[in-house]
Amino acid sequence: MTTFIEGLQRLLKTGDQLPTLPTVVFQLHAALDDENVTTSQVAAIIERDVALTARLLRAANSAAFARGPGQVTTVSAAIQRLGLSQVRSLCLVLAVVQAFGRGRGLDHEALWAHSAAVGLVAKALWGRAGLQGPVNADDLYVAGLLHDVGLLILDQFFAADFDAVTAGRAELDLPLWEHEEDHLGMDHGEIGGLLLGRWGLPAPIVDAVTHHNHPQAAPAAHRNLCRVVQAAESLCQAEPLGLGAEGPPSPSPDEALAALGFPQSGLPELMAELRELGAAGRDVLR
Repeated sequence: MTTFIEGLQRLLKTGDQLPTLPTVVFQLHAALDDENVTTSQVAAIIERDVALTARLLRAANSAAFARGPGQVTTVSAAIQRLGLSQVRSLCLVLAVVQAFGRGRGLDHEALWAHSAAVGLVAKALWGRAGLQGPVNADDLYVAGLLHDVGLLILDQFFAADFDAVTAGRAELDLPLWEHEEDHLGMDHGEIGGLLLGRWGLPAPIVDAVTHHNHPQAAPAAHRNLCRVVQAAESLCQAEPLGLGAEGPPSPSPDEALAALGFPQSGLPELMAELRELGAAGRDVLR
């Protein structure tokens, strides 16, 4: 346990092997902080990164975001379809997908399909629950999409530890995060939060990823954000939208949604709606 934590601390401190976000992402965020920025200026920044441009166009034409007839074929058209806030969120997440590349033992395609579903479900839950806080719906989308980034760190840099905890989880049929805590001293949410903090992402998103398995441990201002990501994860994990390596959902979808104040009588209808939304979300990052 101590060996793993010490190894993680060394990795984060040196940063030599860690994936990095492309400069264009930080340029984009700086530009979007200017309320007078134009669509053409934003498009010009994104177009400097060919891979990011291709991914953004594919996402804009996915079932989750397609609106109206025809496909968008330019970045400017994608921005018009998605809006600047959604473009900011998507480009950040797409850059993370690009930074990690191919997986070793972890199925990256399955992980990102699951994560995209969690992101859309979390965004929808935030709106339907009428929650308020220092975030907007697109922050929920980013938090949901990045909630499992710690699994990528484990798979890429701590292969033996990751193989051991996934094998043990399967044998005992426990949620993966519980087995991680027992054998590593922290779960993948905490691991991912450390990376996102090192990248300088906003505190609400870092906290949502860090505490998505333990919302009660989050700072009070971000606790509802964490609860929503936890509920979205639980719902997706209980459906064909889950990630097999993570095991059974804990808490159950009913328990997680009830904690957000959804009446039990309305849960079947809500869950059916969110399943459909999550299924559309799976195609966003493919």
